[in-house]
Amino acid sequence: MGKVLQIRVSAWTYSEDEVKKTWPNLWRLMWEDGGDAIRSKGVMELAKAVHDAGRAGLIPEDAAAALKEKAAEVEVIRLKIEKALNDREPKVADSLSYEIEDCLDALEDIADKF
Repeated sequence: MGKVLQIRVSAWTYSEDEVKKTWPNLWRLMWEDGGDAIRSKGVMELAKAVHDAGRAGLIPEDAAAALKEKAAEVEVIRLKIEKALNDREPKVADSLSYEIEDCLDALEDIADKF
């Protein structure tokens, strides 16, 4: 890394439509029923929203209770991805990307009940 130019490793969602299609129930709970204050709606943002929405009372209590355990898990994975990116460890971040998607899949199954 230079004195002026910083090199960063990052992760971003290429298609918000794909997020909505892949996890429609979570999308609805977080950004339709739960409000729409966030601009970017990618995978990392969905993981954070699931974690934060239940804790902040932005979704119904029964949904928050059902999602709570996996929501805590997805937040841990999200933070690990951010750390790996900050530490410039793209291989670690890549392996974690599969974990976060699997966790969101499990959360989607739970959200399907609400």
